[in-house]
Amino acid sequence: MRAGITFFVSGCILIVFGLTMIIPAIVDHSAGDGVSARAFWQAAVVTSFFGALFVATFYDKYEKLTVREMYLTTSLVWLLVCAFSALPFFFSPAPLGYTDSFFEAMSGLTTMGATVIKDLSAAPKGILLWRAMLQWFGGVGIIVIALGILPLLRIGGMQLYATESSDKSDKTMPKTSQIIKTIMIVYTLLTVLCAAALYVSGLDAFESAAYSMTTVPTGGFAPCASSAMELPVASQWILTFFMFVCGMPLLVSYFLFKRNARYVREDLQIRTYVYFFLTGTFILTLYLMTTRQVPLIDSLRYAAFSFISIVTSSGFLNSDIESWGNFAVMFFTFLLPIGACSGSTSGGIKIFRFNIMYLASMQYLRRKILPHGIFIAKYNGKPLTEEISSGVFVFMVIFLLSFLVSVLLLSLIGLDFTTAITASLSGLGNTGVAFGPVVGTQGGFYNLPDAAKWLLAGDMMLGRLEYMTVFVLLLPLAWRREKKSISPPAF
Repeated sequence: MRAGITFFVSGCILIVFGLTMIIPAIVDHSAGDGVSARAFWQAAVVTSFFGALFVATFYDKYEKLTVREMYLTTSLVWLLVCAFSALPFFFSPAPLGYTDSFFEAMSGLTTMGATVIKDLSAAPKGILLWRAMLQWFGGVGIIVIALGILPLLRIGGMQLYATESSDKSDKTMPKTSQIIKTIMIVYTLLTVLCAAALYVSGLDAFESAAYSMTTVPTGGFAPCASSAMELPVASQWILTFFMFVCGMPLLVSYFLFKRNARYVREDLQIRTYVYFFLTGTFILTLYLMTTRQVPLIDSLRYAAFSFISIVTSSGFLNSDIESWGNFAVMFFTFLLPIGACSGSTSGGIKIFRFNIMYLASMQYLRRKILPHGIFIAKYNGKPLTEEISSGVFVFMVIFLLSFLVSVLLLSLIGLDFTTAITASLSGLGNTGVAFGPVVGTQGGFYNLPDAAKWLLAGDMMLGRLEYMTVFVLLLPLAWRREKKSISPPAF
């Protein structure tokens, strides 16, 4: 395995991130906060220096990433980008140690949205903007950067994309450049539209930009401690709408912009997503009306917002959902790891995989009833292959094992049962919402011990990279000599 290519690619991406740190530095400088601006300038210099050092040291004529180099590069890029993205928090006047800084950076880039900053109202605008930028880049930014940089280096960009997301859906566009262009256009357009709508609803320019940059990637980093609870009603409905849209595959939004709804209607995953949202919203609305005596309009707003926020792993809150009662807490706990559609920026297991498991399970049961019958499971009209089915079930096994290990380790650290379970689900699902006496909706992850923060940071990375990319590196086979480059398996 060529370790040089991994550091070379990492260096290229670090240079890009180092340059982006200049933006919040300028914002803080314009606001008269020279101390915070200096922190970003220092972080930008350090990040760009090490990026340039990696590029200069490991530059070579690399033709193609091998499978193992692809997995190693993806994991290392995430670790290095998080490590250096933490520097602005560490250098800032805010009292954040490196553990908290790394946790905040990882939470941003993985779009988990859990924060360890106690007083966001006192944080400099540059810090708030950097948190939003991390989530915006974390949504698809790193993927797009990899897709854009690697082909220029004659390194297979689509290979790296395959390790970032285990979506098995067909490519709708043949060229990487077309995929990059389409994703960026849709992603940027959604961000601009969301910001414009929020501004019209009554938020100022900075708040509109910050909320839009964390809503579109389904991140949940709010520029204030109250999340979305104090936002105008119109703003909450706008966030609900954009969280719902961004829970669908980004390329589906492209078809919607082109007024081509046929693909949307015919896609099983999207239909399931819509029905799931409507059913969940109905149940929660009815529950709030009957048990909490909340008026219909308010019940609908709280229910729709909270449900789509948790399902898309956004993590915004417009109400203290723990005060809704035990049923609501249990209901949302089950929602934490689900996720929205595959191909979206949301975390979690994804509805696509639940569709596959249902189809494969029904096929298995039919064969048990009629052993000699021929049953072919189909997904969107295409036969469901054994490779896809087995990949999904392997994914679920790894997810459950990761969850159990995480809960056990958090319990060993000293966390209570509820906190350990919900924090693990939140980290692995990149949701950012947890329940319990330590990290409840009115608390914060800053109350966790440092060991728990590092463990949850690992959970975030596993959830974002969807487990396979990291776990494949633990196999001894991954480190044996490889003779040729092959295409990576899709899970």
